[in-house]
Amino acid sequence: MNQDSSDRPIELVAIINSFNRRSLLERAIASLTEALRGARFGSAIIVFEAGSNDGSVEFLKTWRENNPADNLTVIEASADRRSFSEGVNTACAEAIGRFPKCRWLFLYETDNCLTSAEPLDKAISLLQLEPQLVAAGFTVKQHDGKFFGYGMRFPTALSFALGQNLAGQLNLHAPNNSVWHTSEGIRWRTCDVVFTSPLLIRREAWEQSNGFDEKTFPFSDVDLDWAWRCAKLGWEMAVIASEGVVHDNRRQLSAWSANRAVDFHRNRFRLLKRHRGKHVALLKPFLFIRHWLEAMILAWKSATDPMAKEKLAKRKQMLRTVWSDYS
Repeated sequence: MNQDSSDRPIELVAIINSFNRRSLLERAIASLTEALRGARFGSAIIVFEAGSNDGSVEFLKTWRENNPADNLTVIEASADRRSFSEGVNTACAEAIGRFPKCRWLFLYETDNCLTSAEPLDKAISLLQLEPQLVAAGFTVKQHDGKFFGYGMRFPTALSFALGQNLAGQLNLHAPNNSVWHTSEGIRWRTCDVVFTSPLLIRREAWEQSNGFDEKTFPFSDVDLDWAWRCAKLGWEMAVIASEGVVHDNRRQLSAWSANRAVDFHRNRFRLLKRHRGKHVALLKPFLFIRHWLEAMILAWKSATDPMAKEKLAKRKQMLRTVWSDYS
């Protein structure tokens, strides 16, 4: 069983953002704590609670009271700091301040599950073996065993102009086809961006990078921006071949996803301007044409598809705002 911090120093702190997905949260906490209790290192868990009203807070507090050895801390967000990025930054700052011997920050989401501590052991070992790695993620699957995406290459202006669906069909977002390596039995490869679901981060690299840019990227693309900034600092990201990590939201989208399409375009435009250059602004006429074509298709479908009406409203919003960087 994982020991209390008085018996063993806390070397790893799991960071979780929670917002109105209690059923997923329950499974995530159960699998995480079971894995950490059998780990070879001291651990703690910090949950940033972003204002759930579905009983998530009550569940977390009950778990903390019933399982004190899990070292679970719940941070309840203030009304003006509830974004995903603010949650991660706040929880990581709490972890570093509360546990000075913490070496690893483990970003873990409510739609993740671990079958054992083995993936974490491998990730820690790999980061110790390969000092150029800022973080390590995992090949992940859904509960039915189907493969789920673990990362991507840095996006381009072309992939943005074409749109997510067409870019995906053309494989423009596929992870880098880097060579698989084997280090002391750990099979891994580098990748431009490994998603934070889950991701083990080297503490000193997190501090060097100043964490997530919560002001510019409160939700979408914050992980891409962080990976890109780390790459400019000379770090690399790795993905470990694993059979023991699940990423599956069971079709339960977070309330954070309500404006996903508009937020994606706003933040992807900001991301490309920051890392590809201001010439990305030349894409605006092409983006306007794409949104117009999408709106025409959705208008035709909306007569029989209620979901198309909602999507059409978002496309109209993007047609109005594309010229002002989707603001």
